[in-house]
Amino acid sequence: MKTLVIINPSSAGGKALESRGEIESSLDAQNIDYKIHISKNLEDMTNTVKSNLSSDFENFIAAGGDGTIHYIANVLVGSNKKMGAIPLGSGNDAAINLGISSDIADCCKIIKNGKTKSIDVGIINDKYYYLCIAGSGFDSEVTDLANNTKFPIKGPSKYKYSVYKTLLTFRSKEFTFSYDGQERKMQGMLVAASNMSSYGGGMKIAPDADPCDGLFDICIIKRMSKPHFMKVFPKVFEGKHTDDPCVEIFRTSELTLSSEYDFSIFADGEYICKLPAKFKIVPGILDFLVP
Repeated sequence: MKTLVIINPSSAGGKALESRGEIESSLDAQNIDYKIHISKNLEDMTNTVKSNLSSDFENFIAAGGDGTIHYIANVLVGSNKKMGAIPLGSGNDAAINLGISSDIADCCKIIKNGKTKSIDVGIINDKYYYLCIAGSGFDSEVTDLANNTKFPIKGPSKYKYSVYKTLLTFRSKEFTFSYDGQERKMQGMLVAASNMSSYGGGMKIAPDADPCDGLFDICIIKRMSKPHFMKVFPKVFEGKHTDDPCVEIFRTSELTLSSEYDFSIFADGEYICKLPAKFKIVPGILDFLVP
C-alpha cells in the first residue's frame, strides 16, 4: 500500500513544512511505504494528485489545513483512491469533524490501519466540491477578512477578530432560497450549507450535521440587532445558538441561493464564486481514512 503525502508549505505560516521530519519518522515507525511531495503552489498540488491517479499510490494524504484537504479532495472525489489528513493548518475543521487528531504519530497510525469512511461531499454549481461548510453572507465577509488580515493571529482568535470587525459595518440583506419544491425570501445575516458541523476554527454552525446522511444541514441566521448578534455569537463555538428564535436549521439535499447583494461563497475556507449558486449533496463519494 503506497502513500503519497503532500505537504503544503504555506499552511499555518510554515508549520506543515517544519513538521516534515516528524512526519517522516512517524511514517517510518509504522513501516509505511510513502513518498513526500512539497507543493509549490495550488496548481502544483492539484496537478500532482491528478498525475498520480493512475499510479500505484493508494493513499493521498493532505499535510496542511482545510484548504489543502479541499483542493486534494476535489481531484480525488469519485476515484478509487483513499484520502487522509495530517492536520497542520490554522483551523483543521474537516479533520476534527472526522475524529482525526493533530498528533502526527496518531495520524500515521490511522494511515497504517487503513480504515475508511465513505463520506458525502457538497458540490456548488455542479463544479466545485467541498467537505465541510459553504457559507454566504456575513460569514463569507468574515472569511474574506480573516484570509487577508495582516495581524499575526491564527485559528479561532483570527476568526473572532474578523467577526467583530465585520460586524461594525455589516447590514442584513435579502436572500432568496429554494429547496424541496418551495421558495422563500428572508432578510438575514447568512446562509450556510453544512455537510459537517463546524468551520472557521471550531464554530459549530450546524452542530448535528453528519457527512454520512446524504443531507445538508442548512443554517440560516436571520436579521438581528448587533447587540443580539454579539450575545448569540459566542454560543456558536459550543453549538448552543440553535435555540435562538433568529436561527433556523433544516435539512435538504439541494439548495438554490441568491441575494440582492453579490456575496461571495466560501467553502472549506476557500473562495469559490459569487451568488447565485446551487448546492447539492453527493452521497458517499469520497473514502477518507479515519480512526
